[in-house]
Amino acid sequence: MTTGPAARGGAAAVAAFLLCAGATFWLTGGVKPFEHSPMNPWHHYEYLAEGFVQGHTFLSLEPDAALLRLPDPYDPTANLPYRLWDASLYAGKYYLYYGPTPALVLMVPWRLLTGHGMAQRTAVAVFAVLALAFLGRLIWEVRRRFFPEVGAWALAAVILVTFHASWLPVTLRRPGVWELPIVAAEACLWAALYFFWRFRESGGRPLWGAATGAALALLMGSRVTSLFGAGAVVLLLLVPFGPGGLRAVRWRGPLLAAALAALGGVALLFYNHARFGRWAEFGQSYQLWGMDERHVRHFDPAYIAANAHLYLSALPALSPFFPFLRATWPTDLPSGYIATEEMQGILFVMPVHLAGLLALAWISRRKGDSATAPLRLLLIAGAVVSFLAAAVLFCFAGACSRYVTELLEGWTVVTAVGLLVATARLTGSPRRRAARGLVWAAAAWSVAAVWLASAGFRGFMAMTEPRTYAAAAHLLDYPSWWWAQAHGARFGPLDLDLKVPGPVAEESALVASGAPSMRNQLLLAPAGPGRVKLLVVANLRVILETDPIAVPNGTLHLRLSAPWLYPPAAHPYWDTVPPAERADRREHFILALPTATFEAHSSRAFDSAAFAPLVSLRETVPPGAPFVAAATTVAP
Repeated sequence: MTTGPAARGGAAAVAAFLLCAGATFWLTGGVKPFEHSPMNPWHHYEYLAEGFVQGHTFLSLEPDAALLRLPDPYDPTANLPYRLWDASLYAGKYYLYYGPTPALVLMVPWRLLTGHGMAQRTAVAVFAVLALAFLGRLIWEVRRRFFPEVGAWALAAVILVTFHASWLPVTLRRPGVWELPIVAAEACLWAALYFFWRFRESGGRPLWGAATGAALALLMGSRVTSLFGAGAVVLLLLVPFGPGGLRAVRWRGPLLAAALAALGGVALLFYNHARFGRWAEFGQSYQLWGMDERHVRHFDPAYIAANAHLYLSALPALSPFFPFLRATWPTDLPSGYIATEEMQGILFVMPVHLAGLLALAWISRRKGDSATAPLRLLLIAGAVVSFLAAAVLFCFAGACSRYVTELLEGWTVVTAVGLLVATARLTGSPRRRAARGLVWAAAAWSVAAVWLASAGFRGFMAMTEPRTYAAAAHLLDYPSWWWAQAHGARFGPLDLDLKVPGPVAEESALVASGAPSMRNQLLLAPAGPGRVKLLVVANLRVILETDPIAVPNGTLHLRLSAPWLYPPAAHPYWDTVPPAERADRREHFILALPTATFEAHSSRAFDSAAFAPLVSLRETVPPGAPFVAAATTVAP
């Protein structure tokens, strides 16, 4: 039996891979209790696979007859009770505007072989594990060829860190219809880059070129936005092997790759034509969700600056409560921009990606070394793929957490090589050792920050893994409780003095708590001439609403009691509250006015993200808008 360094490195690498694979299935499996409804986002690809098996391109789920009877079924307000979220409605059938690859290469074969459907969340996990297998093998081979001095456990650490640097622990937290094609695309890209590496390493064997093209075809079938990156990889296959220009090109492999990739692209066009009668229509024009797609400008260079900030440099909102990092609160977004979802800037939460620059610097100093050409071209391919992904995503009218995985697909490979460079080459002098320490400190922070972001993503962990979440939150929130006690922070109802300077024409937020996608608010809205009403909402869900209220002299006094005026349920603060009172404080909403009191019980509130809520004071609102003149916390 072989017991040398290579074998020990292999065992450590496999152990790291299995640990990441286990985390993958744990993350995706959490949503199993949510799968009871046929209309939620956990089944769309299952319906697509069923449709393919039945011999058609539309989903197996039939639209509600009431939806089809609407005068305008694309009206987002009218179709709300009936629509399949984010499906495309065309000619009385549902379609997906997402790519067909996940269903065709995994879910349909599984159904044909077993007679049973594969759960969509399982498909997400399988593609994530396949992606990690290709990336792990690539890291292993690069280390064997160029960095053999990297030890077994250091190699395992590189694989573990790279898994986190891909943002997968966050993306997998919600394995819905949106995440499956992105994770499938990552698996296809990392497979393509591995095959690309083997093509260059083998001296241009056509088999590896063909495998690269096939993987790129499936990549475009997962995410058509990967078209430009796929084309770049094909072009890099044409780089000559040494001097000699075109005579040194290994033509068969690139031509096979180009043919297979083109075949995949043509098949995708025929797929569109079969569904919508148009070659370039993917179905987004017929999308059903919270906006009318007919009035959305999806791509515009005017969005680049805002998106570049959101993806790269936006700082998360820091919170004293677990998981401490909350999505950034974007402001001054361009006209026509749709929305953001759980954005945290890459440079803050994953500074390990700066190690990719170390890889590029190391390889650039070896331009004349033909032995490093395969690695040089691999790094160029990874960097170019991410650059082209940024060119697409930064022009899009929205920024989403899941797109971070797509943005970093290529660069994650570059970062992995950078970690190998830091481990193997930054040795000797104290300065080099200090630089290596900084790289691995950034890696450690990145791993921790990714798990914090995963724990906080849309509150999913608190719902899917409540015991684990509560145990972690209770332990890690002790410092904030000690700080609150030391500084006299108070929790409880708010006495509010409101000023309404003039007629109220639209809703105004007076008090807010939570995160951008998990927002609790006290709103003031018009309710007829000289009257207003107050609403307590969780996102768009109304928890409590008052009758119309007169505002004599433009002044209104009230007391607001709401669960989000207290720390989250797992916080040590609740250890000091008698058990009989806990449920009431966590679910009881009260708006007490001088003339009437309005109450409701609900568990719909989102956790607070700060010791005190945000209050709309005079200096923070436009002239003439309602504002809070005074806010005082009182005893519960």
